Amino acid sequence: MITESVVLPVRAGYEPAFERAFRSAERIIARQHGYLSHSLRRGVEEPSTYLLTVEWETLEDHEVGFRGSVDYQEWRALLHPFYEPVPTVLHYADELASGSAAWLDEARDADAAAVTAFWARCREDMPALPEPEPEAWCFGVTAGTADGLLELVLAGVKTGTASSLRDYADEGEAVPEAGTLSIILDGSGRPRALVETTAVDVVPFTEVTPEHAALEGEGDRSLEYWRAVHEEFWRTYSPQGFRADMPVVCERFRLVRAESDPRP
Repeated sequence: MITESVVLPVRAGYEPAFERAFRSAERIIARQHGYLSHSLRRGVEEPSTYLLTVEWETLEDHEVGFRGSVDYQEWRALLHPFYEPVPTVLHYADELASGSAAWLDEARDADAAAVTAFWARCREDMPALPEPEPEAWCFGVTAGTADGLLELVLAGVKTGTASSLRDYADEGEAVPEAGTLSIILDGSGRPRALVETTAVDVVPFTEVTPEHAALEGEGDRSLEYWRAVHEEFWRTYSPQGFRADMPVVCERFRLVRAESDPRP
């Protein structure tokens, strides 16, 4: 494994715009061959600097595969205009010491007060909405996944999601149906969007269609990518694990309201 490490000097005053652009760019790097994980952290002493680390299987996966791809040009177009000067990229080999066996990036629970305030704003703008506050949840388990998939929703790319039917039973939750409203959280537990379920189908994993995989908007939007990612997710996080014949809740939704800059 190789770690790419780079300090990103962002032009002062452009930090919020850079962070929004990076959330869009995350999906580009995450679909590359040999990509394992990444993190972005903002400087404390110098808030206009960011530390980006990316884990790759091999040096060639980054230097040849990614940098030689069309995707890299899109990555550059999104992020490089914010840098001054152009950053220097370094690579590091296997770690020599570690204080933890694993890195955890769990999404935080909902900020209840922020969710209530968000719902009040929704009802103020759309009086026809019902009074009861909808369920608030985020996509995935980690903060990074929650933020990345949320950005796809806000961009209009992601209009579908999938869940294990057995997980609803285990958690005592109702399966969504057409008309169900949901408040979507980011990885820090803040409300960012209101969506409405428009259709639900329950089918075996092996019968999920290419059309639904495309609606989920992830990776290259292919059925092959969808199957690989979701099988790994359910093997890792679902109490019931994964089976090829497991029933999957395929949900389509529409974006009702977006709040790009969260308010308290």
